[in-house]
Amino acid sequence: MQIIIYFQYMKKLVLGLLIGMGSCQANKSGSPEPAVVITNDTIPETRASVNTTPIASYSEPVKDELNNWKLAVTAYETKRTFHFVLRMQYKELRVTDSLHIPNFGIRPVVEIKKGPEPLSCIIGFLDKKGQFKDYKKVSIKNDQLKYTTLNSYYVGSYRTPKTP
Repeated sequence: MQIIIYFQYMKKLVLGLLIGMGSCQANKSGSPEPAVVITNDTIPETRASVNTTPIASYSEPVKDELNNWKLAVTAYETKRTFHFVLRMQYKELRVTDSLHIPNFGIRPVVEIKKGPEPLSCIIGFLDKKGQFKDYKKVSIKNDQLKYTTLNSYYVGSYRTPKTP
């Protein structure tokens, strides 16, 4: 049985409670049995070949009379299947950060869409149903580049130990 847990706030506390509740089930002798957490192993953890071209990108020009500046975000694959490198640019500032996508048992698909405000974009991924899940936001506030987490996603698998 697989549980997909989605939390925006209190994420770690609730996940810990769910795992803890599974470990508190008692067997016939009355002693608690530990829960066994199983990772989703249908997709390999490493890629056979890494695509060196961007897998997702977004670019928006910055209004300036003298310069050809832009806000740009580009995602690249790494050797690890569920980890990506983000390269962000605002005017002459260039920043690199990592992005970790949860293992939903499918190959991760990263997408970058226009954000709700000017000079902003939403970085997300597609779930098993092909629906876009917003994850991170890149925006400009007070002429500074901001990289914030919008939502957190966790995947947990569990099994109940069989009693003899």
